[in-house]
Amino acid sequence: MSISLENSSPQKVPYKDKQISQNFPLSLPRFQEVWAKNNVASNIEQMQTRRESLEQAQGKTYDLLIIGGGIVGAGIAHDATNRGMSVLLVEKDDFGSGTSSKTTKLIHGGLRYLEQLHFRLTRELCQERGLLESLAPHLVRDLSLVLPVLRNKKLFGLKAGLGLTLYDALSGHIAGSKRHESLSRHSVLECAPFLDPNEIVGGLRFHDCVTDDTRLVIEVLKTAQSNGANLINYVEAQDIRSEGDKKILVCRDRMKGQDLSFSFRSCVNATGVWSDELNKRFDTSWKSNVKPAKGIHIVVPYSALETNTALFLPSPDERYVFLVPWQKALMIGTTDTNYQGSLDNPLPELEEIDFLLSVVNHYTKRSKLKREDVIAAWAGLRPLVSEGEGDSAGTANMSREHKIFVGPHNTVGIVGGKLTNFRILAQQVVDKALEQFSTQERGKFHPSTTDRVMLGGYTSREDYLTQTAVVSTKARSLGLEPAVIDHLISSYGSRAEHVLELVQEDESLSKRICSEFPPIMAEVVYTIKHEMAISLSDILFRRIRLGLVHQAQALDAVPKVARLVQNMLGWDNARTSAEIAQINTMLESHMIFKEAKVHA
Repeated sequence: MSISLENSSPQKVPYKDKQISQNFPLSLPRFQEVWAKNNVASNIEQMQTRRESLEQAQGKTYDLLIIGGGIVGAGIAHDATNRGMSVLLVEKDDFGSGTSSKTTKLIHGGLRYLEQLHFRLTRELCQERGLLESLAPHLVRDLSLVLPVLRNKKLFGLKAGLGLTLYDALSGHIAGSKRHESLSRHSVLECAPFLDPNEIVGGLRFHDCVTDDTRLVIEVLKTAQSNGANLINYVEAQDIRSEGDKKILVCRDRMKGQDLSFSFRSCVNATGVWSDELNKRFDTSWKSNVKPAKGIHIVVPYSALETNTALFLPSPDERYVFLVPWQKALMIGTTDTNYQGSLDNPLPELEEIDFLLSVVNHYTKRSKLKREDVIAAWAGLRPLVSEGEGDSAGTANMSREHKIFVGPHNTVGIVGGKLTNFRILAQQVVDKALEQFSTQERGKFHPSTTDRVMLGGYTSREDYLTQTAVVSTKARSLGLEPAVIDHLISSYGSRAEHVLELVQEDESLSKRICSEFPPIMAEVVYTIKHEMAISLSDILFRRIRLGLVHQAQALDAVPKVARLVQNMLGWDNARTSAEIAQINTMLESHMIFKEAKVHA
């Protein structure tokens, strides 16, 4: 379906028993006036529009064409443009819509990988964690985690202490790196009072970092685009063909239903779990490289459990579950199981939800979690490297190492890897792609310096502190609450000032989208204009994470968000109704915990 930019008369659009209000505070003419003024007033660097990207891509031959807009594809675009290459990135859905939006939101060294003796990987992850904390201080923040030790698991506690000592050693002398410490029973219960005092004998505290995975993707893409990368979402790769000495990627514009073609010199398949699917489209004889592993997460309110720390909980079946404060709620995950369904629509299942609830409940005597405590659930797929196991082989102990290979039409492919080491993966992929260039051609490009490029629009740590203070002062003068201010800074970095300009022009945009969570209506405007969001799901699931935090409240917020987007993009009523129906179905398909409650 194509987007119509023609203005239409606002009318009531039915949505179950709700209606889109006719009295949204900002009328269409006034809205367009504010939007135009905001665009002129701001000198903050923003992403160009999808239309501009499509126009720019025509008739140009790119040094590197990247298929896949998750964190790995974004990192490759960042690295390649940093070296001086011309880059086009295409993504069949929205940026970060696959695995990269459904992680445990941790930038971590992979403590559990030490059990698999992956010392090199753990060291690399620990070092990248420290680096990302300095390169994206607004988005990658220190997280204190407590591993409680149970009365009947004292030996495990000793082993865990030795493991954390090694974990600290592998972290080296990274600036700001914090060492683990042993905790008394009293200290553990003080940190997490919901834990069973009769079973807890002590604990261990260690440090990793927490982030917002999709916001990290967007920040990396913005940095790549500022260096000249061209980025287009909702464009699906179909085939590669040769025309003389040119290579052409044939694509389908999923928004307009049109065929497109792009010329390139080297191509990267960074589609993750879709890697084999795409390679088989290019060459039907391709043998699979990827084994998808399914992981689900659930979210419960802060009030459901009394804790002031994140927890690392060994499960009875010798797996690990994280309980992480995130987006003003508590996220619990993840599972690790085989998956053979549709790659495009993995959904949580009741038994998976019950497993996560049971792990947490194993540690508490009172305040047992129930299905009705769950406010959101989602599932993601990890692209693990297949090593010839049968379909019945488990995924929990499979390697998290990555694999770089050359696929059909000399496309460079990558599978595996972690959110944390995306920058290293990107460097290695670009190095591999450059092997297809002559020595003289490679000489035109620079060595990668992404280890020194800050994200979020900052130039240094001092610049981060200065701009954060400026944004905070301006936000307070506009009457925004502390939770909203922190949310805006952590989500948009220095570009939070652009969101504030919208609020300054019309105070109605300072209202929260959902009553219990910090995101405000101005962010809807910002993400469409400056972050290439073009659908309600782009906005509420990825740019603003409400669809993964509280699905019932997100569902309630859909009508007013849709009304604002309709005014902004000039959707007609048919398009608006279709968008509402689509996100309604998406949200409700995840809310199986509510269905179970109703039918219980």
